[in-house]
Amino acid sequence: MSCSVASRTRISGSDGRVLARYARRMSEPSGMPWRSASRPIHADASVTNETARYRVIEKLESGGMAEVFRAESTGLEGFRKQVAIKRVLPHLGRNSKFISMFLDEARLSAQLSHSNCVQVFDIGVRDDAYFIVMEFVDGANLKSIASSMQNKGRTFPIPAAAYIAHEICKGLSYAHELTDRSGVSLQLVHRDVSPANVLVTKHGEVKIVDFGLAKASSQLEPSEPGVIKGKFAYLSPEAAHGEDVDCRADIFAVGIILWELLASQRLFTGDTDVQILHKVQAAKVPPISQINRSVPPELESIVRRALARDRHERYASARELGQDLSRFMFRFAQPVSGYDIANIVQATMREKENARLAQGSFIHKLIEEALLEFTSLRGDRHGDATALSGMLAAAGAPLNAELFVDSANPAGLPTVQQGNLAALEESDVHEVPMQRRRVALAIVVLALLAAASLAW
Repeated sequence: MSCSVASRTRISGSDGRVLARYARRMSEPSGMPWRSASRPIHADASVTNETARYRVIEKLESGGMAEVFRAESTGLEGFRKQVAIKRVLPHLGRNSKFISMFLDEARLSAQLSHSNCVQVFDIGVRDDAYFIVMEFVDGANLKSIASSMQNKGRTFPIPAAAYIAHEICKGLSYAHELTDRSGVSLQLVHRDVSPANVLVTKHGEVKIVDFGLAKASSQLEPSEPGVIKGKFAYLSPEAAHGEDVDCRADIFAVGIILWELLASQRLFTGDTDVQILHKVQAAKVPPISQINRSVPPELESIVRRALARDRHERYASARELGQDLSRFMFRFAQPVSGYDIANIVQATMREKENARLAQGSFIHKLIEEALLEFTSLRGDRHGDATALSGMLAAAGAPLNAELFVDSANPAGLPTVQQGNLAALEESDVHEVPMQRRRVALAIVVLALLAAASLAW
């Protein structure tokens, strides 16, 4: 099954225009037949009352767009189900166009029902705090798994890399071929496939997260100071040039992921987004066998075709790529299953837990809490900030939007643009303002003095 075009744009001029045009193109909706003209979305009283069904347990992550919480969905006769709640930051809740796009994409994600896609259960609003409720994934993202193995000096097993890429293809194939009730293709393209957006459970299940969310997030074209961006390294050449984008852009991203797992290094790197963009546009991919001689020629051929600069020479569909990977795994004659992937994930989770426990000293907790308050709460101009500890202490209490509300955000304070759940992206390009470094250093010094005084 071949791909159909999902969005169109034209681009020319300087690199700055390339980035701006790319952001605009990503904000265009793809295959959403229910979408009407952009308009403010108002709270529904029935939806507001329903939010009491969710009980917050802990805060998982936060980024420049949203915060993610682990929660419980409660019902009759003691029914409980763990879920993840992603809540849009309050200052974005005032952007009606952004909220409209966010909810459109959430509704699109809710139509996905596949074992290799993170499922969305519900969307709602409470006191102008918009949120989506989705499947809670107990595991780690592929980026942290690969990094963990690299830190140990281990190469990613070839059968495991092929298996994970195959599972990603299964999820993408389902999404790319999704139709509406009339049988018309939704022309869904993820456009943000990356290791950070591939979650792997501790049982070895591979799940793609954040379908379409990148299109909503990139609508906010102005780049704020200190924002960390990590998506350009997984663009396709046509996306980097601002050309038409279809599902073959996702196939190129899968090729990048597979190449990086086999090579144990990044494919497209640079000090700035512009440098990364140039490398993606050129798409000069070193033969994987020159880096890892253990890679069989058949698998190298698959990777090379997935990473073809000309999309017409690429696989026409995720299904076709997945079928080739399946044939390779059969011929490679090294059995691999979710059990093998689970062992890799559980080792990563143990490593992260051990690292967390090793850093659990009093002084570390003091520094961590101070830094978290500085980067997440951002202070209150009127001195009435909502303490993070208060929110965490309320674990098990009904979902209360007041617990999620950040204090007023002073202009120019740096934020981090990240993804969803465990797929919150780490930085590829770091732009840390000197002021933030000084504040962090001051916090560390004060924590050391406090610890010394207590010891005395």
